Amino acid sequence: MRIYKALLFLSLFITTIHSCSLPADDEEKETYLEEEDNATAELPWEGETDKFTINAKEGVRLDAPQEDGGTAFITIPSTTVRNTRWEFGVHLTFNPSSNNYARFYLASSSNILSGNLNGYFIQIGGAKDNVALYRQNGEQPKLLASGRELMKGNNSPRLYIKVECDNNGYWTFWTRLESEDEYIKEKLVKDTSIQNPAYSGIYCVYTKTRCNGFTFHHVQLTSNIETTPSPDDTPDKPETPADPVLPDYPEEVRGILSFNEVMYDNATDGAEYIELYNPSGTTVSVPALKLIRYVDTGSNSTETKTSVILQQSDGNQIINVPPYGYICLTKSPATLIRKHKANEETIIEISNFPKLTNEDSYLAIMTNEEKSRLIDKCSYFESMHSSNTKRHQGISLEKASPELPSSTRKNWSSSKDSTGGTPGRINSHK
Repeated sequence: MRIYKALLFLSLFITTIHSCSLPADDEEKETYLEEEDNATAELPWEGETDKFTINAKEGVRLDAPQEDGGTAFITIPSTTVRNTRWEFGVHLTFNPSSNNYARFYLASSSNILSGNLNGYFIQIGGAKDNVALYRQNGEQPKLLASGRELMKGNNSPRLYIKVECDNNGYWTFWTRLESEDEYIKEKLVKDTSIQNPAYSGIYCVYTKTRCNGFTFHHVQLTSNIETTPSPDDTPDKPETPADPVLPDYPEEVRGILSFNEVMYDNATDGAEYIELYNPSGTTVSVPALKLIRYVDTGSNSTETKTSVILQQSDGNQIINVPPYGYICLTKSPATLIRKHKANEETIIEISNFPKLTNEDSYLAIMTNEEKSRLIDKCSYFESMHSSNTKRHQGISLEKASPELPSSTRKNWSSSKDSTGGTPGRINSHK
């Protein structure tokens, strides 16, 4: 009965706002923003509502506990994709980054936006200060169309976003900064992969310093509309995202990056990670990397246990490491930031970061080429820890000297840091 009422309410709400649009001139815009946002506040939001403040004055604002970082989401029932328009306003109190960005799920098969789902979403921020349209299948997002970097250099961006999907599966999205008088069309692209959603919603990725810096307001979902432009009467063809311009691997890749720390047996409140070090005086920029875990099977032979192309969660395919700097790759940046007081700028979220397991193993970091080339390799064995205890849960293996070869086991030992590791920064032995 509760679901039925929610769906009935949403249907009535959509019918009511059918003819609504964002005002264009400054005088109307100011009045519009001063009005209370009852429509957004009264939508049947569900999910992690304890992490948000929802009222007519603000709309929907992230209001998570300050000691935490991580993700937060809320959803509303929504079962339409074709002939549908989505509109909403966004205000961030910071310039977005790879660790602080938001998604508005236009369509989702699940009401748990932090897990596996099939759907479409608009991402606000990330590796670039832009707005982009993605499709998600399972855990993997696929970039469909990328807009202008309208938030670049803006520490308090305020913008509006409008998205339409017509009856033929053509998606168009527009953006408008609060300072602009009208929407600017970003991209038109066709995708018909997902057709039976159940929810729309808001998803925030944040560090503890941004736990109340996301606000969504004037959320409107309108079905049974005549979308414009229509592929039948416009000369425009659907756009496909251009291939990103990626840096080339150097002619000699061995040693351009080196392993510096490995957390393979994480504490219950921690996360697994690997840390890479740039031993040169220039920034290293390379395309996505391949991580291989393998074991020694004896008689000079090995067996590959894991081979993964490391994919950043925001779709960025470039790995950048500053001179004599560190980066940490993990599936759970917020966990490392919270537990190890890590610098969020040196932590990269890898959506498909593999489980390392506690089995004595070797790791290799390779180029992602048809014929992969070795960049560096190391091993992690329980015997490499400083003490003779059988298990060292929650304590990483660190290099004493990052410049020495990673294959030198005597250069590795247990982290001395009180948190059990030093992801993304100088090791505890220095």
